[in-house]
Amino acid sequence: MKFREFIASQDDDDRRLDRIIRKFISEDSLSAVYKSIRKGLIKINDKKAEASQHVFCGDKIKIADFLLISNNKKSLDEDKIDFNLEIVFKTDDLIFINKPYDIAVQGNSEALNRQFELFYKKNYENTSLSFNPGPLHRLDRKTTGLIAFSLSLKGAKWFSKNIAEHTIQKKYIGVIQGKLSHEECWQDSISKEFDETADFQTVTINSSYNGKTAKTTVIPLGFGKFNKTEYTLAQFNIETGRTHQIRAQSSFHGYPLLGDTAYGGLKIQETEYFLHAFEMIFPENNELNLPPSLKAPVPKLFFNFLKSTMQDYEKCIILKV
Repeated sequence: MKFREFIASQDDDDRRLDRIIRKFISEDSLSAVYKSIRKGLIKINDKKAEASQHVFCGDKIKIADFLLISNNKKSLDEDKIDFNLEIVFKTDDLIFINKPYDIAVQGNSEALNRQFELFYKKNYENTSLSFNPGPLHRLDRKTTGLIAFSLSLKGAKWFSKNIAEHTIQKKYIGVIQGKLSHEECWQDSISKEFDETADFQTVTINSSYNGKTAKTTVIPLGFGKFNKTEYTLAQFNIETGRTHQIRAQSSFHGYPLLGDTAYGGLKIQETEYFLHAFEMIFPENNELNLPPSLKAPVPKLFFNFLKSTMQDYEKCIILKV
């Protein structure tokens, strides 16, 4: 029987064998993977192994050739991917992209993760057996701005840990209906009550506090008027990252995003709504050598809307990134 040999890299260190093998024979069920390991069709350092056994950097993993042939993955159809990533900043471990409007982070061949997959394939050599670079958080399809992608397991673990511990701060700007005269702090309970028959899905602010807590600080930056409707350009500092957090809380507190009809906003022609993740702030002296903060310029459509409808838009420093 023929075997193919793979060498575990640093990004595979201390990972379970079954999790590594899923990258190679992902089309098989988990029980089929376990069966192949028990039969000795998958080995570590020429010895039979357990599915739960941990692999370490430098270990040799051998996989029966016929398993790999029968589970050959389809390659990317590069001709169908519109590769156009605006890179804000990158290190050896992380890369930050300014996400454009109306593109999903994950999904079909046009999604951002597929564009990134092509970018990584063209610019990096992946020596890891188990680690797949990709997005570390999400933005709604219609939301623009900063999004982080991993380039290494170290970067993925560090970013995820600091997001969970709230040591990475995320700031957004958006256009909300009405005139917000002063800073407000919103703390609500959000629950997902998705309707499978609906054309789009929303979340609900739950006054009984049975959902997940959402915390947002809202700061007015400037004011304008669109079709006789007053609006506020607002900054949102979020302490939690719930689904549709800014959109749902803005609506609940009487300031829906202009254009966000799913949450009670008035329809606009240019776009559905304007919401942009413009800044991330990182812990000082972090081990990944990230700067104190990163900022992403607002999209041209967003900027032009403010320029034509906002009072003294040129005085808003936040737009001069």
